[in-house]
Amino acid sequence: NNLATGVAPVGWARDPSFLAVSVGASLLGFYAWPLLSDRLRPEPSREGDDNDDYGEPVRYALESVALGALAVVGAQQGIVRGLHPAVSAALGVTITFGGVARDLLCQKDVRVGASTGCQSYGIASFSGAAVYVALRELHVWNCAGSTAKLVKGGIPIGLRILMGFGTVFGVRAVAWTTKPDDLLLSMEASAEVNRKRLQRVLD
Repeated sequence: NNLATGVAPVGWARDPSFLAVSVGASLLGFYAWPLLSDRLRPEPSREGDDNDDYGEPVRYALESVALGALAVVGAQQGIVRGLHPAVSAALGVTITFGGVARDLLCQKDVRVGASTGCQSYGIASFSGAAVYVALRELHVWNCAGSTAKLVKGGIPIGLRILMGFGTVFGVRAVAWTTKPDDLLLSMEASAEVNRKRLQRVLD
């Protein structure tokens, strides 16, 4: 995002403490997760059931929390630089490219609408960033002039952050509850639906 908005060098190069925190968190997650996952493993419900997916809900929830924070931070980067609201909302998506790169390296499928891995990043992060930016624009409009138009004192920043974060978490929750179905149809499925609609019109 820093490079996309013309800020160089990037944040961790200007302040190495960001790099130190990232490396420390990575090492902690790499070595601590196996210990935590063993504690999360339930007893097999029947013979031969090894509960391979026991840790997936925890990983998904933690990933959703991080994604919500990144969506708001990315949108705020555009706001403080005076970019158009649509661009600010888009920055809430581009900030998640690191997760996309990770899943590419891990040879995971990368699709914008599905529920696993990075696949619901696009919808969730853009939705959260868009809500955050929209509330900020409403706040500015509300406070413009000598009197408040809707809410005295404007919309609190904490509420805006909570709503943006909550939107991300909500979309991710919907993606989790609807899996293995995707949030969006694939290109092939969309083409088939459109073909049937067109056929009904022509008939």
